[in-house]
Amino acid sequence: MSASGIGKKCACCGLPEKKLVGPKQTVDTDDEAYTLSDYLAVTLVMGDILCQKCSGSARFAKAKRRKIDQPQNVNTLQIDSQGSTSSSETLSQPHNDTVYVPPKKKVIEKAKDTIELPLKRVVSTHDYCCLCKSKTNIVIVPFDARKQAFVERDIFIPEGNRCCRKHLIKKRFYSDELINLKVVSNSTTTTAADITKLFKSLSLTSDRELHDRIGDFSISEERIRTFTGLNWEQLIKLREMMVSLRNTDNRTVTQAVVVFLFRLRTGNSNEIICSVLGLDRHQQVSEFSKSVLSAFEKDVLPSRFGLQAVNRENLIANNSTILLQKFHGISDNNLSLVGDGTYLKHQKSSNNEYQRRSFSGHKKVPLCKPFTLCTTTGFIVDVLGPFYAKENDSMILEKILKAHDNNLKNLMCKEGDVFILDRGFRDIKSKLENDGYRVLMPALKDKNQKQLSAEDANKSRLVTILRWVVEAVHGAVAQKYKFFHKQLDNRYLTEAGLYCRIVCFLINQFGKRIVSRASTDNEILNYILSRNSNENSLATEVISGKYSRRKSLFKTLRSDELEDFPEMTEQDLVKLFTGTYQLKQAISYLAEMMGDTYEINVSYYRESADLIKLQVRSRHIESKQYNCYIHYKPNTIGCAGILRFCCECANGMRTIGCCSHVAAVIYYLAHARFQSSIVKPAQHLTKIYEQDHVVAVIEADSDDD
Repeated sequence: MSASGIGKKCACCGLPEKKLVGPKQTVDTDDEAYTLSDYLAVTLVMGDILCQKCSGSARFAKAKRRKIDQPQNVNTLQIDSQGSTSSSETLSQPHNDTVYVPPKKKVIEKAKDTIELPLKRVVSTHDYCCLCKSKTNIVIVPFDARKQAFVERDIFIPEGNRCCRKHLIKKRFYSDELINLKVVSNSTTTTAADITKLFKSLSLTSDRELHDRIGDFSISEERIRTFTGLNWEQLIKLREMMVSLRNTDNRTVTQAVVVFLFRLRTGNSNEIICSVLGLDRHQQVSEFSKSVLSAFEKDVLPSRFGLQAVNRENLIANNSTILLQKFHGISDNNLSLVGDGTYLKHQKSSNNEYQRRSFSGHKKVPLCKPFTLCTTTGFIVDVLGPFYAKENDSMILEKILKAHDNNLKNLMCKEGDVFILDRGFRDIKSKLENDGYRVLMPALKDKNQKQLSAEDANKSRLVTILRWVVEAVHGAVAQKYKFFHKQLDNRYLTEAGLYCRIVCFLINQFGKRIVSRASTDNEILNYILSRNSNENSLATEVISGKYSRRKSLFKTLRSDELEDFPEMTEQDLVKLFTGTYQLKQAISYLAEMMGDTYEINVSYYRESADLIKLQVRSRHIESKQYNCYIHYKPNTIGCAGILRFCCECANGMRTIGCCSHVAAVIYYLAHARFQSSIVKPAQHLTKIYEQDHVVAVIEADSDDD
């Protein structure tokens, strides 16, 4: 019972202080606490209060005890022949045999052992969970959890409190459960033994290295996610998969897994990792990693990742079947896979033969090429290789299909199964089609062709909607695991493929599935269906009318002009551009076309009341300009107000979505100019190296140095 503070109760009957009627009695001394404890059959400590009724009961018990203790009708004792005493009447006995007589020594010791401290505490109860007040499946709060609450939230949980099992992991609270601890008092009463145990535990853990704290799960959830990309629950699940990995004298399984994942996350050297995590020797990083690699290769990957572990029916279910069926005529029984190669940069090799094979003429650096296969929803089927830099994507896929242990052919076993590829696979397209596969690939321009036709441009867009996920997978790996983003040390080349498969397994198992909104949103799919035309009527009109050859008096486009242009929200723009990618490109491209005064560097001319012609600078060649045409319905709202558009660039004939030049203009006129400010991505980098900002490193008069 708290000796002071708000919310006192009668120590005997539990009636709140504010409801007490009449004068109350306060226990002022230890002796008084002992005496009243004896009379009332409860344990009292100094500072407790008693209501008028209970204090009256104590006085009544005291008077009754005094009366009972007095001897009554004691006769003269007689000694018999055996020396025993006898009496004509026995000594008077108490009339009430149930009088409570507590052991005096125990009560005094308990009272003196109690300490009151000015610490915030939760409710003191054994009846229900101190976090959620549930009364089922509750256990006593472990000491480690009580210490965790005290260290991280500065809240004391009384000894003996209970909580639900679901709040605990390894005798500690889940980090997000700590916010549910509610303070009910600014003071707490506890025992000296409990406080001593807490202080001793804190002194033992204050100088521990981070590596030791990982071993006993005392590091926070947020911090472990930063180190590994996983939370504690996911780490424990991963650890349980590695049945061949055992604890040793130097480390636990958990510590080894965290060190390995920290290495993948940061790509730092063994020395830096050793210093950050508090290991004894930097060689331990390699030792731990080698053990974890072996466990992945033996226990995890064979049954959970790769061509040998997947099921054809499950992969078909993991595809964007609506888009495949509506626009490409793919059957429900056919499997579609997206394939593409990526690259890992590494150090130069002293082996001249390997150096020639690994040098990329395109990237101008030595590298190796893993090959990724995934579904259209971003589920990674396998990562094959890596392969030499001299081998292009077509050669790599052909080598995979010719392999002796050909799990890919066993998986893609039905005629009409689909490979979704980019233009880099053009050399193998005919061979795949001869083998009975369908190949979806963006269209290629002829040598003398300046633009793709509307039909080819639309088909290309319908392929990129499906194919972009493999690029997103590669981006997610490089962003989350810096080990692959940096130059790879040559000593890891023999295990590069294993590293790639491990991180892709982790993304499959614990990451978010990558799904294109354009492939799942019915509104966008229906819009694509309505725009899927083999002809761009506006482009035909522009060519036949020779609009590009007409002399036009162009004007600079300003925010207060073309006020009858349709207005759109970002959702409308996403629908018009058939996805978010073109919108992001439009924002960056618009920022490039705007000067310091936020005026857009675009010229326009009205061909008619509802048709405008614009001159837009190329994204890649600064001196080149394209003529863009936009036909719209004046003074409307929504993407239905944009009737037709075309551009002179390579993809300018498409009717499904639009090119970046048209997208940037529509984004500005329909949305951006109505905002209070237009965001320029990474604007501070535009003039970072201009002469006025350069600071001399060596002063002019420092030649003597």
